[in-house]
Amino acid sequence: MSTAMQSAQDFGPDRLGGRLTLLAPEDLDGPQTQVYRALEQRVVPEAAHDGFTVRLSDGRFIGPFNALLRVPDLAAGLGRFTAEVTAAGLAEDVRQAVILTVGAAWPAPYEIEAHRCAARTAGLPEAAIEAIIRGEVPDGLGGRAAIAQRLAAALMKQREVPDELYREAVDLLGEPGIITVLCLIGQYQLISSILVCFQVPVPDLETAS
Repeated sequence: MSTAMQSAQDFGPDRLGGRLTLLAPEDLDGPQTQVYRALEQRVVPEAAHDGFTVRLSDGRFIGPFNALLRVPDLAAGLGRFTAEVTAAGLAEDVRQAVILTVGAAWPAPYEIEAHRCAARTAGLPEAAIEAIIRGEVPDGLGGRAAIAQRLAAALMKQREVPDELYREAVDLLGEPGIITVLCLIGQYQLISSILVCFQVPVPDLETAS
């Protein structure tokens, strides 16, 4: 088993940063604390709603957030970009189908597990979720979610979008919708690259705050 695929039970709470030490709230400087507070307000409630772990009971963030706290200016910029992509109006089933496709293509175990939970909350069928994670074509998605997932899969696997797929995407998503999907793909390619580079493991849900 590779280090990246190990779980929190293999590492223990102090190894949930993978290659990075987890940053304690009391050790953060001013800009880092501002990012920490923003994560508390936005990410912690989302994670609690969807049922995955982003923060330990002692207040330390895990997942990509531990890495991003080290670059608070970049983290703040990414937060603004993320908020704009979210506000662009993609339905949640579309978002989660795309995010799972990106996370599975790397693969990024933390991302996969977190968005497996979010996809369930968004109403994606369990069989479709697992098919996406295996890199297969899922059944049971709504029309926009299905075309967005196919678009993401084509870009992640073949690095091209066939004409027929493009025309279908324009019909169902429109040009602004396609661009929003592309921005979402870029967002989660960045997150996945952080998780893979630093070998961030999947946490044990019992460590959540």
